[in-house]
Amino acid sequence: MTSPEPGSARQPVRMCVRCSAITSAPVVVSEVHQNSGPGFNVYACPECAQHYPPVPDVLHLLTPGWRERSEEDEG
Repeated sequence: MTSPEPGSARQPVRMCVRCSAITSAPVVVSEVHQNSGPGFNVYACPECAQHYPPVPDVLHLLTPGWRERSEEDEG
């Protein structure tokens, strides 16, 4: 086994949640949050990722009035 070159980045390798294949091009399809301890991401291969809805942006989940109040506080 050869060691990686110094300074070279490791390629991401994950298992697809749908087909269980190992992929070097993982796509985040879900984020799991926990009450205690760190959460984790769920990955899929590019072929299976199209079967999942896009991961929502946390700022879009906030109530609409929150954005207006935060903009007024800044100005």
